[in-house]
Amino acid sequence: MSTTNANYELLTGMPMIEKIAHFCVLIGEEATVKIFQSLPKEIVEDLSVQISQIRSIDKAVSLAILEEFHLFIKSSSYISSGGFDYAKDILYKSLGKAEADKVLAKLARMQEAKQSFAYLDNIDPKQLADFIKDESPQTIAVVLAHMEPEDSSVVLSKLDDNLRVKVSMQMATIKDVSPTIVRSMSNVLEKKLESLLASIVTVGGVKTVADMLNKMGPKANEILANINGLDAQLAAKIKEKMFVFEDLLALETNDIMKVLGNIETEDLTIALKNATEDEMGTIKSAMSQRARDRFDEEFDLLGKVKIKDIEEAQRKILDVAMRLLESGEIERADAE
Repeated sequence: MSTTNANYELLTGMPMIEKIAHFCVLIGEEATVKIFQSLPKEIVEDLSVQISQIRSIDKAVSLAILEEFHLFIKSSSYISSGGFDYAKDILYKSLGKAEADKVLAKLARMQEAKQSFAYLDNIDPKQLADFIKDESPQTIAVVLAHMEPEDSSVVLSKLDDNLRVKVSMQMATIKDVSPTIVRSMSNVLEKKLESLLASIVTVGGVKTVADMLNKMGPKANEILANINGLDAQLAAKIKEKMFVFEDLLALETNDIMKVLGNIETEDLTIALKNATEDEMGTIKSAMSQRARDRFDEEFDLLGKVKIKDIEEAQRKILDVAMRLLESGEIERADAE
């Protein structure tokens, strides 16, 4: 039985709405928000409920869902892709066969090595650092060389100073490594990391939905209201994890001051373009006289502003507030 057929069997009986919800969790919040903004409200509501109920995704099911969506995309006639054959054709025309073959051989080795360490994508870099800190600098250098710079930098930062220097030097002087050695290193490391490569990965849940709705502006309130009609308890849990502009206005004055200290006056003026007198008063009471004068001056010069620009400015401010909440620098108004 082929891998594809085996994967399809795993999805037998799974409704399409559930597959899409799992897919949204797998591609992440930012991409999902963009998708949500292009979908009808009813579909977003259904997907939000589905996502909030996801506690974990089996690794095999994840791969099956991603493979199915990949095949959907691949089969679309308007999708064109380059790939190895395309690269080969370009290199032959640019470098000639002899030089192109050398480059292609190196590309093939790089691709093989990258695939050998593909499982590292599923591991938290901080956890990986704890597992490989006792390996030789040469081994760690090879592993980090096959990771995305963003992740490898996290691993490197978690190593002891002395080891960090040795690994950096090894990475700086590393040359081509035999595919056999790479595979051997990969197999040994994967066995050691089996405890981190469990088939169940914690994902989704109420917080995921709350984070996505937070970024959707006023549309989120309508979605949340409809979820409340279906499941009031679930809606309440989502609302607890959300932080909307009204929550900002309910903060203590000192906490509002901390938020305002991290945003641009231009964003604030746009965010408050359609604010009521009470809302404006709440924000201005948290400003110094100098900041209030500057705000008034810019606000008076502000012309007509599009609703989408107001929503975007408010989201910027809420992002700052959420960061301060998560760091403990400010507290929600209802915090005890």
